[in-house]
Amino acid sequence: MHRRTLRLGAVAMTAVAAMTLAACSAEAPFGDDEATADVAAAEEFLQPWLGGGDKNLLIDEPLAAPVAPGTHVVYLDVGTPVSAVMWANLQAPAELLGLQLERVEVGRDAQSINTAMNSVVELAPDGIINITLDPIFFEPQIAQLDAAGIPLVSGSVMNTVEFGLPEAFNGPEWMKANGAALAAAAVLRSDGATEYVFYNIPEFPFSPLELEGAKAKLAELCPDCTLREVDIPVAELGSTAADRVVSDLQANPQTQYFISAVDEVQIGLPQKLSLAGIDVKGIGMWTAPPNYEQIGAGEEDATLSVDLSLMMWTVLDQLLREMQDQPYQWPDPSTGASTLTRIIDSSNVPADPVVGYVAIPDYQDRFAANWLAG
Repeated sequence: MHRRTLRLGAVAMTAVAAMTLAACSAEAPFGDDEATADVAAAEEFLQPWLGGGDKNLLIDEPLAAPVAPGTHVVYLDVGTPVSAVMWANLQAPAELLGLQLERVEVGRDAQSINTAMNSVVELAPDGIINITLDPIFFEPQIAQLDAAGIPLVSGSVMNTVEFGLPEAFNGPEWMKANGAALAAAAVLRSDGATEYVFYNIPEFPFSPLELEGAKAKLAELCPDCTLREVDIPVAELGSTAADRVVSDLQANPQTQYFISAVDEVQIGLPQKLSLAGIDVKGIGMWTAPPNYEQIGAGEEDATLSVDLSLMMWTVLDQLLREMQDQPYQWPDPSTGASTLTRIIDSSNVPADPVVGYVAIPDYQDRFAANWLAG
């Protein structure tokens, strides 16, 4: 897999370099009349993300033993809205298993994180769940937790293995697979457009990986297509991100479709695009309830939706296996990514925007059986 990724990356880098040279030429037209995107190949690649085939739990084997009631699990809360959603999604499985679930706010600066992680070490829980917090901020505590035999599992963290932690269930290769799905969806939904832009959030470690996957897939589907890259600072999310998109599209009228690393960029964007007289659609990831509402109203084209409940049940499942020292193996990245995600548009938008996308309707019963609960 690694060699294949390198080969695809080389193709993508070559294609992007050629695109950049072309874009820098003042004489070059906006579009290449010879460029064609392979819509059929995009649709074929996207089948797992379009509802094709059955979906199963990523690790579908029973635990070696039931979970002891009162097992103490600490959740590291980084203070973001998504982190609050993840905490809420842990309540049902914690109740099912009788866990003692504790929330520790870690803060956002190095000193706060260090203080919080020292307190976690002193708590001596049975296990720890981390969503998005970079291990580089608590490397000393990782050594202490390891010495005490306290496992820590992660979600949306790209460098766990480098710090001696278990591989996160949605690590780097998974994020590249998501990026590939975003690019293929852009080709499919634009009916083979040739001029694209990717809105990257550089502060999010997963965002450049999505971009890398999108580059490689677009180079495969349309070697002569253009994919511009525009950075949007994380501080602008929830404030001026939509305005930045409008300004970019005004300055680059050749753009036919956009891709966003996070769908929060699109919240409120349709109205601003309409006021500016811009008719350019796009797709993002990490969908929030307002995105579902915009899609349902026909204002937003589509999203690559993530089942956030299944995500948290899966992270907890990994922790339980780590606590029991039970071997397990993740599926290949494309299978893992497509199990948790699906292309959502007005034809299949969830009825409840708060609940959002549900990948496996009976997932709770399946986990309960694997956890020997009830």
